[in-house]
Amino acid sequence: MKKSAFTLIELVFVIIVLGILASLAMGRMERDLRQEASETILSHIRLAQQLALRDNKHRSDNDGRWQRAYWQFGFRACGTDVAYRVGSDISLGGNGVNGIDSTEAAIDPIDGRYLRTASCSENATDESPSVLITKKYGILNSGVVNSGGCTGRGIAFDYLGRPHTNQTYNNPDFSHIITEDCNFTFTMQTDQDGDGNSDTFTITIEAETGHSFIVGQENS
Repeated sequence: MKKSAFTLIELVFVIIVLGILASLAMGRMERDLRQEASETILSHIRLAQQLALRDNKHRSDNDGRWQRAYWQFGFRACGTDVAYRVGSDISLGGNGVNGIDSTEAAIDPIDGRYLRTASCSENATDESPSVLITKKYGILNSGVVNSGGCTGRGIAFDYLGRPHTNQTYNNPDFSHIITEDCNFTFTMQTDQDGDGNSDTFTITIEAETGHSFIVGQENS
């Protein structure tokens, strides 16, 4: 009888501990949402630069749109939502919805899918859902703001890894090499710290070198 009572007490204790751990885990997941968003976006900006360094897309022909072939990271609106894409506009097709098609898009190292979206849908089988940052993280189209050396909705890298910018992200030009650090600030629909303000984070791409990092986490 005593043994049964002792076992019951142990069981209750285990349930209480599991409940505490579960609540801590849920809190941890909420606190990490902004971190996950910032790290994912940062990793794909860096991927664009790494691809530019490894795969020289500089064109020496006389086509005036040659700059579009640079590896680039850029945003696109999906209604009030926002997504981004990483790729090289090899065909020089422009900055429309299909400006970067599946043959030109970078591959997400995590899920092996294209870092682009043509449909703005999570159900696309060959496109990475990680680029749908409104659906995944609650970042609205109006919540993506550029400042500093950025003059457009994206950034491109040349074969030396230098960042370029222009009014359209897929039309960089040597006259538009960034000379001032570029900042992308993201506003989320969450208020995880309870200060009454929406959560934000900023990613900086340094002029000349193209080194990128999360502001406040310079070693990120």
